[in-house]
Parts: sequence; structure tokens; C-alpha cells
Amino acid sequence: MKILKFGGTSVGSKEMIEKTAKIVVDAKKEDSIIVVVSAMSGITNTLIEICELAKNGKQETFFPLLESIKEKHIQVAQALCNNNCDIFFTNEINKYIIQLEDILKGVSLLKQLSDKGKAKILYFGEILSSLLVSLAISQAGYPSKNYFSRDLLICSGKFIDGDCNYKSSEEKITDFLKNKDLEKEIPVITGFGGGDEEGNIYLFDRGGSDYVATLLGRFGQASSIEIWTDVDGIMSADPRIVETPILWEELDYSICAEFAIAGAKVLHPKTISPVQRKEIAIVIKNTFNPKAPGTKICSNKSEGIKGIHIDDNQVILSFIDPAMIGSIGYISEVVKVFSSLKISLDAIATTETSFSLSLRKKDYTEKLLEELEKIKEFFHLEVLENITKISLIGTHINEYDILRDVGEIVMMSKGAYGKSLTLFVKTNDSKRLIQTLHKKIFQK
Repeated sequence: MKILKFGGTSVGSKEMIEKTAKIVVDAKKEDSIIVVVSAMSGITNTLIEICELAKNGKQETFFPLLESIKEKHIQVAQALCNNNCDIFFTNEINKYIIQLEDILKGVSLLKQLSDKGKAKILYFGEILSSLLVSLAISQAGYPSKNYFSRDLLICSGKFIDGDCNYKSSEEKITDFLKNKDLEKEIPVITGFGGGDEEGNIYLFDRGGSDYVATLLGRFGQASSIEIWTDVDGIMSADPRIVETPILWEELDYSICAEFAIAGAKVLHPKTISPVQRKEIAIVIKNTFNPKAPGTKICSNKSEGIKGIHIDDNQVILSFIDPAMIGSIGYISEVVKVFSSLKISLDAIATTETSFSLSLRKKDYTEKLLEELEKIKEFFHLEVLENITKISLIGTHINEYDILRDVGEIVMMSKGAYGKSLTLFVKTNDSKRLIQTLHKKIFQK
């Protein structure tokens, strides 16, 4: 059995959904298939916008956006149907839009939106796309039905970044597969998150459909997992920045995990962990170019640097106080602030009298500064904006002698087992810098 996961661009239009259905039906000729889908491209962003409008009590502004979501899905459903099935699917879409509208009306009335409510709202994008993809597969000649990951993956923790309970989820998925004849049906399962016994939704953050796919692959004992996206595979650098990046045929699990942690969009950061110990291969494929071999993620011990990733949207905060020497709990007081605001930290560096940390620019808010002000007796705060994070990923990184090409380094962090080196520099000419590094490392 194989898991095939399709991202938002792969299900973004009637034409792409038909292409996705063909890929699925062709794959079914060789093996049993389970499909996992993201929301149609742009839908999650629209739902996030609707959430903000509803929270501010602006019903008159979010209703047109909700109507546009409904019309988009109904138009695609009607275009996909070549018989009278469009009535059924139109009714199904209307049913979910009414449910969504009822939730949003409550949010607008109270002018409050919890993470619990937001997760429930955003999950509708995957529900709607799963309907369309199952319809397209059926129209392509193979019976298909949509199912909800909230019923299969049992979760707890944060509603926007949930934790999967492996034991309970494995039991659910085992029971699900026992009652399914995969020779006679192709299940299409929603991505993005899971649920609990009370009907709550727990999302796995943006891109979480990759994680759903590998969890299903692990618990369903899949032979492999294919993640279909809009690139040919994993490359040594962003092709929009570097003219001749290397497209890797194979990469090791641990290296790809570092790619994801560094912020490379091709994989969700949690994707690798469910399948690595089981040695279930993941293959990154391109829906727009299905004949391309893609990148296989497996046990592969080839050495050297495999990629360079940059992120220009970084801020560094430095907490400075000579009294820090020998003190206990100094850093924990600061970290508690970030934890309370659910802000993740990219890197931390310490000296005897200070410590510095990096975070995404979008997390550097007035609220954060207000909370830090409450504990300002512990430190003097210095802020550096317009910072670029450069992540070098691979093995034997120190052998490349690249630091002299970087210029002034504001902060540096080394990953576990020496498989990543993260440099923070001022954002002056980051594109030229990555081009220089890529040429030195890969075009000797």
C-alpha cells in the first residue's frame, strides 16, 4: 500500500484535480492507494482572513469571502461531473459552508476566537478539497470516498500545533484499514490535522498534510509515501536565487529533517520522524511534471553539504547583563515569555554575560516587547533587525572553509551531530551571498 499526498497547488483547480486523479488511478494499477489532500491553493489563507474579520465583528466583510469559497468549490464540482452527481456534491458543499457560517456568526457575535475555534474553521478547507478529489477519482474510473483525518489521528496539546498520540492513532487506523477493501476503493483523507474523542480539531500547523501522510504511512505500514507538490524534488538551493541548483536523487532522512527545520518549504518539519525508524521511503514528486523521478528520502549515508537555505525575515534579541555570570534561572525567565506567547525560537547562543536568540520577524510584536518589559530588571535588551539566516545542511561542513566568504557574522549556531550550521548575518546582499557560497561548495 502507498500513500499519495497532494498539496494545495496540486488540487488548486479543476484541471489540476483531474491531473491528480490520473496520477492516482495510474498508481492504483500497481498497488493499493490512500490519498491525502491539502486545501485548494489559497483557501487556507482566505479562511485565516475570514477568521480575523469575524473576530472583529465584521460580518458584512467576511460573508463575500465565504461565498467565494462556496462558489469556487461548487464550480469545480460541477465541472468535474459528467453525470447527475453535481447535485449531490453541491448539496455536500453547501452543508459544510452552512456549518462554517454558523461558527463564524458566533465568533462575530462574541468578537472572540479561540485556537480551538480557529482550528475547526481552518480544517474546512481540507474537508472541501477531499470531496472534490474523491469525485475526480470516481469520474476517472475508480470508486473513491472522502474520509476525515480527525477520526483517525488522535491528538492532544495545542489546537493549532497538536501532538499525535501514536498508540491511539495506530489502533484507529488499523481498525479503519480492516474495514476497507483497498482493491475496490481509493480513500481520500483530509490532511492538516487530527482530532480527539470530543470532536475537537488539532492542526499540525501550516504544511501539516505532509505529517498526516507519514503518520498514516507509519500506522498503515505503507511501502512508501509520495508527496506531490510543485517542484521536481529537493534541490541544493532555491532555483529562484541560484541558476544551477543540484536536484538530489536521494537524501538521507536526517539531512531532510534538517532541511525542514531550516524552513525549506518542500517538507513539514515533523514529516520525517514517523517513518525514519520504520525505513519507509518518502518520494518528493512534481504534479506539474509527473515523469520527473523526484527525490527519494531514505537511509542514504552520502557525505558533504547538500543544501543552503536562507531566510531574510529574522530578528535577533540580545539579553545582556554582567550579573548573569553564575546566575540560575536567568535564561529560563526570558524563555518563559516566548513560550507563553507560543513563539518558537530558531537559535540560541550564550556567553558568560549575555545570551542571544533569533525569531521570525512576524513574531517580533508589541505584545512581546510588553511582556519582556515586565522582567527588564534582569537584562539590557539590544535588538538587531534586517537579519538573514543562512543554513548549511549536510556533513563535514567545517571542511569547506566557507566562513571567510560570509563576512561579518552576527550569531552562529551548530546543529546536533554536525549536520547543520546556521549563520546570522546582516541582510545587505543575501542573494549574492548564497550564490557565492553555492558556487564555492557545489561548482568546484
